[in-house]
Amino acid sequence: MSQSLTQDQEIESDLVACQLVIKQILDVIDIIASPEVRDKMSHQLKSIDFSTHPAGADPVTRRAIEKAISLIDLKFTRHDS
Repeated sequence: MSQSLTQDQEIESDLVACQLVIKQILDVIDIIASPEVRDKMSHQLKSIDFSTHPAGADPVTRRAIEKAISLIDLKFTRHDS
């Protein structure tokens, strides 16, 4: 890392790195996990009660959970169909 980045560029770089890692993890899960395990992953996130869970108070965390559910559903629904 020879180039110095601004704080915003570092955050953007972190986000892209996380997206790449998430894609790799989802690809591995797609290969090794049964449909039942994949369904359970999505169901666990969908079962969070935002009215009582601390994540519901933070809109960024809540949106992140919604995105996680969407990513899991998109990845595995398309594959299983």
